[in-house]
Amino acid sequence: MAKNMRRHRFAAWLGTCAVVCAVSACGTNAADNAPTAPEGAQSAARQASPYPLFSHPPAQPVVAMGVGGSVAHGWDDKTGGGYLVRAFQALTKAGPISFQFINKSIEGYGPTQMAAKYPEFLREVHPQVVVVSWGMLDDIANKTPISAFEQAVQSEVQQALAAHADVIVVTPPPTGASYGHDQTSESQLVADEIRVAKQFKTPDVIVVDLFNQMKRYLAAHHQSIQMYSADDWHPNTQGHALAGWLLAQDLQGTLVPASSPKPS
Repeated sequence: MAKNMRRHRFAAWLGTCAVVCAVSACGTNAADNAPTAPEGAQSAARQASPYPLFSHPPAQPVVAMGVGGSVAHGWDDKTGGGYLVRAFQALTKAGPISFQFINKSIEGYGPTQMAAKYPEFLREVHPQVVVVSWGMLDDIANKTPISAFEQAVQSEVQQALAAHADVIVVTPPPTGASYGHDQTSESQLVADEIRVAKQFKTPDVIVVDLFNQMKRYLAAHHQSIQMYSADDWHPNTQGHALAGWLLAQDLQGTLVPASSPKPS
């Protein structure tokens, strides 16, 4: 029923609305201290989409399912479950929409490894929102062909849409490797993932470029990635908290009505 309402709301402008790409830099303080955006800073997602996908609280919490690797799974987040969990907790806390977030991310997996399990997850969870967020570094280490990576991501989005779910494609938070030996290769895969998602050209697919957004945040605040890193491949608790807060900010006004989410 919620899906039908969204279809009706978008009927007047389907075919003209582009995929939203959230690429803002916002926030001023450490993530664990509930940062606030500087005056004038605003997510591109809020500017580009005139309607949130969920404008009114449904009777039950919205079911959101995440897929990704160890970073999306929340590896080394000691307290909060990772940036995806934190983002949806922040959105629920801010209201008016409540979410039940089910994280199906698997450590060590990339999208090609997830392909066999993904249809089962869709049938099991019946998500209204699917969050696709791959860390890229496993694929770089495994030398996954770019074409195979792109095809797997495209298939994930297609299957989610076929299951009547909205899709949020989130690029990963940067890590030490993003500034070091994997800088070029990871940036290329991030660009490839964004390009694949944008090809769908539907308001049911939202793109959040968390990777470059968080890089800009660090540069703007003269901070080093080391303060947010557990190791070269994974954020620490503070890194997950910052990434989760930025993601929640980006989803304000596109996924849910705009308010002021704070990190959990």
